[in-house]
Amino acid sequence: MRVHRAFLGWGVFLVLVGAIPLAVRAGYVTEAQIPNVVSLWPLILIGIGVGILLARTRYAFLGGLLVAATFGVMAGGLLAGGAAGIGTGACGPGGATTPFPTRDGSLTGSSASIDLDLNCGNVTVSVAPGTTWRVDGQDRDGIGPNISADNDSLRVRSRDDDGFFEAINDRETWRVSLPDSVLLDVNLNLNAGSSSLDLGGAAVETLDLDLNAGSAILDLASLRELGDLRVGINAGSLELTLPNQSLTGSIEANAGSVQLCVPPGVALRLNTAESIVSSYDFEGEGLVKQGSTWETPGFGTATVRIELDTAANAGSISLNPEEGCGG
Repeated sequence: MRVHRAFLGWGVFLVLVGAIPLAVRAGYVTEAQIPNVVSLWPLILIGIGVGILLARTRYAFLGGLLVAATFGVMAGGLLAGGAAGIGTGACGPGGATTPFPTRDGSLTGSSASIDLDLNCGNVTVSVAPGTTWRVDGQDRDGIGPNISADNDSLRVRSRDDDGFFEAINDRETWRVSLPDSVLLDVNLNLNAGSSSLDLGGAAVETLDLDLNAGSAILDLASLRELGDLRVGINAGSLELTLPNQSLTGSIEANAGSVQLCVPPGVALRLNTAESIVSSYDFEGEGLVKQGSTWETPGFGTATVRIELDTAANAGSISLNPEEGCGG
């Protein structure tokens, strides 16, 4: 038998993506035995280095195999449910011990843009009556994040804002309170950390959540208004509680996992981008599949309708898990 090296990496990747969830379901491996997927990222650099060192030899393919195997283990672990510890495992172990000065201000316009950019740490977002925003928390030296604000905008970003690898050893903790009397456009970018967002009482025009090697709990159950929802996950996990109101949006999980909790009586239409490395768990909730779309019977005449474009690339999306959403 002759092995075609051009496809060897893909073969190793796909075998591991399928073998790990199968081993878990068969009882040969427990989820606790699956390594924290983000902790494996140094192997990718090692594989690239091996490929460079052996570039002019007959063994140059070994570097690519190591990279493919690492991605395969990471994706297989996520599909098997091993994404729960991403938020803490990808971020630095310490640093957020010194309180920084509380900052606050008012959003006096009819609408406002909110941008939160955190590298390494934890952010908690809540909503309070009025027009006032507030930021407090802890970091390594008690200086706090960079904050810029005016009457219709608020931006909070890590001082180490040069990227994931620059900030990985400098953990921060933020507590952000947003006003309920202003229509908000919320953009959250989280790199290597965890977040808990309860937007109950807020009116949100657009909610854009971007998780990179992070975990998030997003509670929209008591949201007063939501126009559009956009979620992107790269090597992360999300627990999302949807509101009892009609909306449209998109969710993309790349080597990530998403758990959706939907109120009773809400009609769903979930458009999927299916592939051999995708996992969707929609059938048990009474949805009917038509082509690549899962839909609640009678969707077109339902009072409350939620339509989402969902894509799981080496990831998984599940609906109404037994343990619920929100920890």
